[in-house]
Amino acid sequence: MTDFSQNFYWETLPLRGARCRLDGIYARVLQDFSGPEDMAKLLGEVLVGLALLATTQKNYERLIMQMQSKGPLKLLVAEMTAAGGMRAYGRWEEGATVDFSNLPDALLAITVDMGMDRDRYQGLVALRETLTASLNAYFTESVQSPAYFRLAVDVAAQQAGGYFLQRLPGVLRAEDWRVATQFIAIGSDQSLLKAQPEQFLPEIFPEEAVRLHTEQPLTFSCSCSRKRVERMLVSLGQAEAEETLATEGAVIVTCEYCHEVYRFADTDIALLFAAGKPLH
Repeated sequence: MTDFSQNFYWETLPLRGARCRLDGIYARVLQDFSGPEDMAKLLGEVLVGLALLATTQKNYERLIMQMQSKGPLKLLVAEMTAAGGMRAYGRWEEGATVDFSNLPDALLAITVDMGMDRDRYQGLVALRETLTASLNAYFTESVQSPAYFRLAVDVAAQQAGGYFLQRLPGVLRAEDWRVATQFIAIGSDQSLLKAQPEQFLPEIFPEEAVRLHTEQPLTFSCSCSRKRVERMLVSLGQAEAEETLATEGAVIVTCEYCHEVYRFADTDIALLFAAGKPLH
């Protein structure tokens, strides 16, 4: 299985975790990407972070991880559906280097959309020096459960994956938590990506049994459609659509996630705003 997430836990310790590999999804996100390498790496990290975060959630319709600031990083967002569909995109200041430690008003937002007109839950934390540190802070401040993330991204090889540990209610010695997190932290990104969990995880606590759940498949998936774009155009109004027609000759909308292009000629716009046309 190319893209997946997988939970694991120790039978006698209040400690759980998860791992993921998202090479196919990451390659698809980079397919039409033309930005700097640091942004390409951040796209991989936000996908991995979201996939690992999703292993802690139940009964959601959509999860959203979003970073934004008033500096060079304008927006970086990843979404995941309950069915395992993922997508991501970013906006940044051309020619600038994204340095998390020097971004004004920088925030990380985690949104849990429950669907069915139920209230959304959103947690906010200030961005730290890395996305990893920001996710660790989110679990400490918003979830109030210590966690440790290791995000591994190789832009050139288009590989992305990672590990996540979370302390559960119960007595876990500080030394055991230190051992577990340091075990995940050591080694290069490539060594972590190549590690076999059946051999790797039991080495953390040789005297304790660790159990791995079945891998859960993940895929690239975008929810854009012509109907959705039509609804967006109608919400903007007929005057704006016709003004764009007059200046551009057509209304062209490109999805920021999958780069699908939707083109509307004058006849399409006339039909769209025809009296009584239903929008589904």
